Amino acid sequence: MAKECPKCHSKNLKEVEDKSKPIAYFGHQPIYRKKIVCKECTYEYFPEEPSAG
Repeated sequence: MAKECPKCHSKNLKEVEDKSKPIAYFGHQPIYRKKIVCKECTYEYFPEEPSAG
């Protein structure tokens, strides 16, 4: 998970599922992408994907 909020630089973050759109289904169970929400300023963003290489 990201170490700090890119907007306010707080370290008080939580990881939640972005339920706006499933990215896949496992049987009938939707799979959601994770997003980071700052508990201080409520800014929401997606964590960076690790580069392959």
